[in-house]
Amino acid sequence: MDFWDHLFDNEYKRRADIEKLKRTARARRLARRRTADQIDSQEKRIEQLEDKVGELALLCRSLLTILRENGAVDPQRFQQIMTEIDAEDGVVDGKITNPSPPDDPPDVPEIRAW
Repeated sequence: MDFWDHLFDNEYKRRADIEKLKRTARARRLARRRTADQIDSQEKRIEQLEDKVGELALLCRSLLTILRENGAVDPQRFQQIMTEIDAEDGVVDGKITNPSPPDDPPDVPEIRAW
């Protein structure tokens, strides 16, 4: 503590420090609450997506079973077509991969009004 801090160390300075600490603590509590709310929201969204994936898997399996039982689908031909469709996106990974956005934004033509 230097001379000026010692000279002006008074109740006002302490009160200002206390109030600053209270504001900081309040801001941290709000941030934690927001984070917890976001986590809850994300967990709900994940649960919804998992339900939809389960429903779609059930639907696909049911359709394929019916088609196979009726003789409308050859399992080997189905696998071949599925692999070809999977390779269309450039990545054979067992799913359709969304194309990544280009690294460089498209060039916007310069428009001169005058």
